Amino acid sequence: MSEAGKLQHKASALRRAFDQAFALSPPPPAAEVMDLLAIGVAGAAYAIKLRDIAGVVTSRKLTALPASAPALLGLAGIRGSTTPVFDLASLLGYPTALESPRWLILCGTEEPIALACSDFEGYLRLPKSSVHADPHASAARPYVHEVASTEAGLHAVIDIPLVVSTIRTRAGHSAPAK
Repeated sequence: MSEAGKLQHKASALRRAFDQAFALSPPPPAAEVMDLLAIGVAGAAYAIKLRDIAGVVTSRKLTALPASAPALLGLAGIRGSTTPVFDLASLLGYPTALESPRWLILCGTEEPIALACSDFEGYLRLPKSSVHADPHASAARPYVHEVASTEAGLHAVIDIPLVVSTIRTRAGHSAPAK
């Protein structure tokens, strides 16, 4: 076969492949997903949207402060700065744990705060359809508006921006300017 014949044959094959691509039904759309961290707070299953946090650290020494806010556990040195640490259990209405929580969830980048929790269960990647409005939302759970359905059961999804905003408002700080 001549060079021109090979080129014509290849062009013909490409045309057929192009036309056949339109004859096939389109692939199903990829399911939208949500990335969450599964945590435990006072023995209850919770989740946090990954996009709402700046990181997770463990085993930091806390320096207690005299404070009127019962949820303030103290200060910890994290990423080269002093960061206030708040007890997530206390903020969610549970009694403050006797032992210092192991896990610190970093929130914010300009003026970070840390939320302490007792258990870190792992990473979840769920279809967005698995996260829905909390049918039991109430004033008793002001920071939970959604639940995530997993194979292990339901996880209440904590509204981290609302928690941080409440802490800053109580402390007399507004959100940092962007």
